[in-house]
Amino acid sequence: MLDGLGKQAANYLNIKSLLDLTCRTVADMIKGKTPEEIRKTFNIKNDLTPEDDDEEFCRENAWAFD
Repeated sequence: MLDGLGKQAANYLNIKSLLDLTCRTVADMIKGKTPEEIRKTFNIKNDLTPEDDDEEFCRENAWAFD
């Protein structure tokens, strides 16, 4: 699997095909997963406050939930 370092290297070295592959791999890894599953996959801490995790927040950021 190509990680963040792989993406940075591909970008820095201007290897478009490697950068495309890295992005595609990450997209495939998160496709169809819930935010919680994505956090678990990439070991991301949930730093949302209770105020962030409400209906208004979801409406304001609907693009992120499509």
